Amino acid sequence: MSALTQTVQTANPGEFVALFRLDVSSLGGTVMYFCQSAHEGAPISFGGITYTPVDVEFSGMEINAGGALPRPHVKVSAANGVFQQIINEFGDLLGVQIQRVRTFRQFLDGHEEADPTMYYGPDTFRVERKVEENPVFIEWELSAAIDQESKKIPGRQVIRDTCLWRYRQFNPNTGDFDYSRAQCPYALNVFFDRNGNSVPTAAQDQCGRKLGDCEKRFGEGNPLPFGGFPGVGRVRP
Repeated sequence: MSALTQTVQTANPGEFVALFRLDVSSLGGTVMYFCQSAHEGAPISFGGITYTPVDVEFSGMEINAGGALPRPHVKVSAANGVFQQIINEFGDLLGVQIQRVRTFRQFLDGHEEADPTMYYGPDTFRVERKVEENPVFIEWELSAAIDQESKKIPGRQVIRDTCLWRYRQFNPNTGDFDYSRAQCPYALNVFFDRNGNSVPTAAQDQCGRKLGDCEKRFGEGNPLPFGGFPGVGRVRP
């Protein structure tokens, strides 16, 4: 019997803690780790990952007795501007993955019984649609990752002028690039900023995600690993 099962079966198992992971990397963003600020006054750590308290409400995430897949809703405060900034940069986050794991407080980092293997989940969902956005809150409806009955192809959005591949990230701690999640194959030590201007240091290197940025890195006239669809045009009747 695992320590987690033993804990659940005790008279006082401890306080349940829900931890969430929002992965915007498929749209060119980062991975956001957070917990509910209603329960946490400061960031907490689990398995070496820091989770930031966020004013967020999750509802309908449990599977019911009838076996229907859940369609939970996620509502976050728009007051601090964090999620508003993400929407402004990456759109409504449709298709973005969100995961939940649940553990007991005594298994969090820094506690005597700390153990990153003691958790339930992950429960994996994807953003299905944005329900509402106003100055007070933003709300999304999620679908279970296995609920793909109405999935349409192509699997990703067809965008003409913007590359959707993940670009390398500079790690200031190592002084080098992190390619672990990169989809773009560019690996030369010639650097450009978001506007396509040549810059002297790796820390300034960013991609503007336009076809011209791809040409600067790989050379005009050469095959380009551009993650957009530059040949797409509107069809007029």
